[in-house]
Amino acid sequence: RYKVFGEEIGTGFHALNPGIAVGVFHTRPDLGKMEEFDPRGVYLLPETVSDLPPITGILTAGEGNPLSHVQLLARNLGIPNVAVDENLIPRLEAHDGKHVVLAVSPAGLVELAPFDARWEKILGEEGIVNDVVIRPDLPKLDLTVRRFVSLDDLRAADSGRIVGPKAAKLGELRRAFPESVAPGVAIPFGIFKAQVLDQPYRASGQSIYDWMVGQYRALAALPPGSPERETKTEDFRAELYGLILSTRPDERFREQLKGAMRDTFGDVETGVFVRSDTNVEDLPGFTGAGLNLTLPNVVGFENLLDAINQVWASPFTARAFAWRQSHMESPEHVYTSILLLQSVASDKSGVLVTQDLDTGDREVISVAINEGVGGAVDGQAAESLRVDTRNGSVRVMATATAPWRRRPASGGEIEKLSASGTDTVLKPAEIKRLIVFARDELPQKFPPITDAAGRPAAADVEFGFVDGQLRLFQIRPFL
Repeated sequence: RYKVFGEEIGTGFHALNPGIAVGVFHTRPDLGKMEEFDPRGVYLLPETVSDLPPITGILTAGEGNPLSHVQLLARNLGIPNVAVDENLIPRLEAHDGKHVVLAVSPAGLVELAPFDARWEKILGEEGIVNDVVIRPDLPKLDLTVRRFVSLDDLRAADSGRIVGPKAAKLGELRRAFPESVAPGVAIPFGIFKAQVLDQPYRASGQSIYDWMVGQYRALAALPPGSPERETKTEDFRAELYGLILSTRPDERFREQLKGAMRDTFGDVETGVFVRSDTNVEDLPGFTGAGLNLTLPNVVGFENLLDAINQVWASPFTARAFAWRQSHMESPEHVYTSILLLQSVASDKSGVLVTQDLDTGDREVISVAINEGVGGAVDGQAAESLRVDTRNGSVRVMATATAPWRRRPASGGEIEKLSASGTDTVLKPAEIKRLIVFARDELPQKFPPITDAAGRPAAADVEFGFVDGQLRLFQIRPFL
């Protein structure tokens, strides 16, 4: 049973992420003005929002998708997240603007209540303070590698060293499952440092990197939470973002990129997904799922150059900066590598986690999947399943109700098509293939996946199917 402002109810909530949040309750937010959301607020959202800025607590109308990027990010940071039945919304809207506490237990119990003397006694005057700290692994970092690197030459140990975890771990997956991973080429951290951060800052006589370090030091000297600090931080972030976005790689970079494209794909005009890949994601205490930009199915060399600039700059958008920077030590050490991965026109794609999201049972896999490309990770209403790897039994938690699917277009970008309307997305043979992959193949072929304490952790895998054949796009620890 759940509690809503003192009243017990038996249905109406589905806990997606455990945690405790204290803040002002916003029940009618304008999704067109998300940049104005209060980071200390608890929000009732009409749908899963892929580009949600940082907030304290989340309630989402409808079923929700527990494996979308924004849900994983919220879960990682201890932000409670609850799917709400439509018939409860009028009752919740009556408490708009009130100071509330949203408490969600790991077992799925939910309480939404006024933040009164009882809760203040439990949590203190300020409520819960998130203590996640992002610490980049600086001794591991190698910024001297300034050549394009084939996915075939990357291994998991390169994560955080010369490239981010997407490229490094996908290289490891390609070694283990060559038929399931598309070819790709990585642009290492060192190239980003040379082409962007080492460039002159205006006419100052210092590099962009030196200017950036000085700005961070000056901001740290201002009173935390003060209007002056907030204003100057945003001014700095916007200028840094603009500098990175306007930087144009030199001629040597262009020629080497053409050579890498020909060597990897056979053609500089091949459609590729341009995927951000930083040194401050998939860390032991922080995944950063979906924070930075991926541009899908970029076709044409000049379009690719523009896309690279956008992806290099994406960790410094207002949203990514807000989610990450308040948790980060050594904020000047954010480096972007890029993975250029050959476009794959998946018939269906999704996410699987090698444990039951609700119970932690490692003999059960949790799956969210939609037709087409990328729907589940972007927050579409997905088919959500729990599959018991011991006997193949399947529990259906939610059905895929998204009316459309996405497919790479021949001329570039992504086209929207109507969904097929079939009752199920995953077919029995595909479920059996996922069981074999998760239960038998992954533990044997991929290096052990561990948490911050070195204990075995579940894997979070982005995958797809093309004509019934499994394709793999990413693997990270499920934190």
